[in-house]
Amino acid sequence: MKPDPHAELLRSVLYVPGSNPKTLAKAPILGADALILDLEDSVAPEAKENARVNVLETLQKTSASNAFQRVVRINGMGSDLWREDLRVVLPGGPDAIAISKTESVAELEQLAMESGDTVPVWAMIESPLGVFNALEIARHPLVSALVMGTSDLARALHLPPQPDRIGLRHALGQTILAARAAQIAVLDGVFLNIRDPDGFLAECQDGARLGFDGKTVIHPAQIEPANLVFLPGEQEVERARRILDAWQAARGRGEEICLLDGRLVERLHADQAARLLAKWELAHQERA
Repeated sequence: MKPDPHAELLRSVLYVPGSNPKTLAKAPILGADALILDLEDSVAPEAKENARVNVLETLQKTSASNAFQRVVRINGMGSDLWREDLRVVLPGGPDAIAISKTESVAELEQLAMESGDTVPVWAMIESPLGVFNALEIARHPLVSALVMGTSDLARALHLPPQPDRIGLRHALGQTILAARAAQIAVLDGVFLNIRDPDGFLAECQDGARLGFDGKTVIHPAQIEPANLVFLPGEQEVERARRILDAWQAARGRGEEICLLDGRLVERLHADQAARLLAKWELAHQERA
């Protein structure tokens, strides 16, 4: 059974270059809900071998019981590097393997054969074909999250820079729908301008309104804003508590619906409130 995407926090997911030991050492204490230990784009060809060793050491020094997930992004499956990536890092027990530019279930089956069909997969949706096949990819039993690669996708769609991301709206929505249909997590893409905190905040808010579970980030300064945006506020939490109380009282009377502040409340609203409160409570537990 796939994990409930609402039973885990993925508000901020930090990419960490595998070739940078100092950054790898600092990353676990920065407050991100997950780390993507990167062996792909951020690592120069001549540094791949050392990066694998660095990532393995980071996995060994951290524990799966930590409050953050440890994900390794391997090199593209069209390369001759990804099998060696797996061979080196799998003994470290990563929580998931991220595959860039995922476009078909065939790639997932190939990975499953090499990995022993034991490690969850975060499939990155970065191309038009990946978007078209997102539902089939999301339904694969190994896949536990879809991750938008908005930079590559925008390039493939021949889009100019767009603060409102209007050219990406269909692809973003299609990928979110696929993730929700498969009951897995879905993450928004990165915001590249680390000197534009207002722009980053606006894009986080946009992603939250669209329905993403969180955002991938490239700089420590982006972690806290993402954590705040993708967590319900105190007013939402209080409202959720009142909804649950009202609905449970109605159930105690043998009723399935009730009114709260003049608005209808039924089971689906109670379920939404329960998920919101679960995420709130998880976020406020002390980090391991």
